[in-house]
Amino acid sequence: MLGRIALDLTKDDNQARRVQLAIQLAARHKAELIGICTDPPIPRYVYDEGGISQQILSKLQEQSTQEKMATKTHFLQQAALAGIQAQCRMPQSPIEEALAAHARSCDLLIMGQTDTAQPNWAIPPSVVDSVIMAAGRPVLVAPYIGDAHRPIGRNVLFCWDYGRRAARALADAAPLLREASQLTVLTVDPQPDMLRALDIQPGDLAAYCAAHGYPAPKTVHTVSEGVGVGNAILNAATDHDCDMIVMGLYNRSRVREWILGGTSKTLLQSMTVPILFSH
Repeated sequence: MLGRIALDLTKDDNQARRVQLAIQLAARHKAELIGICTDPPIPRYVYDEGGISQQILSKLQEQSTQEKMATKTHFLQQAALAGIQAQCRMPQSPIEEALAAHARSCDLLIMGQTDTAQPNWAIPPSVVDSVIMAAGRPVLVAPYIGDAHRPIGRNVLFCWDYGRRAARALADAAPLLREASQLTVLTVDPQPDMLRALDIQPGDLAAYCAAHGYPAPKTVHTVSEGVGVGNAILNAATDHDCDMIVMGLYNRSRVREWILGGTSKTLLQSMTVPILFSH
């Protein structure tokens, strides 16, 4: 069971979805919610050649404080109505630093996918991946599309490549997987020769799942040729009606991933169901 859930309360278009998802999970696990109201960065357009004036800076800070107080009040009211124990923190530090620090005393951090098509300067697109890399805790990312009220974690897709990050994700997701009804294990571009050379037995993963109280896994194999690994994962989630994806983040160096594109980038940009990322 989850005991404490951290929630990013930064004001953006996806905030309501994150709150809904967090309340749903907290109610199911009888967990405490820790809301984190951060200070958004100052938008570049307010700067001129001489920098930002103290008057403008004071006005922006005042506006930010008012918005944070309103968010805090609304969040605590929603949690109380749902019968959930909650508190709200208001750190004065960069978003990435604040979220990662608070996540470390929780079992899970909930963030939202950044809609890069929206003119919202509050959350740069790189914040989510930066927090996942730094937090040391799993991060559940809520998409900005789809049914926000659909229960999650009942039918889970787990991405399994026999690697370190996937193994970490399988362990990090334990509180959620024990509550799941179905578990689909997806391997993209399987390598049977490698498994035979390592003497990996077909039932090893199922034995691990059974030992930890997970559902008996249904194994699915697919190939990425023509679509890419990221799209193969999203297609599998749709084909098997999964409501959540669990995976490790980054199978290549972070710089190479974001310059050349890759699985994690595709999923962060095109996700259709919540994804639990582990690193």
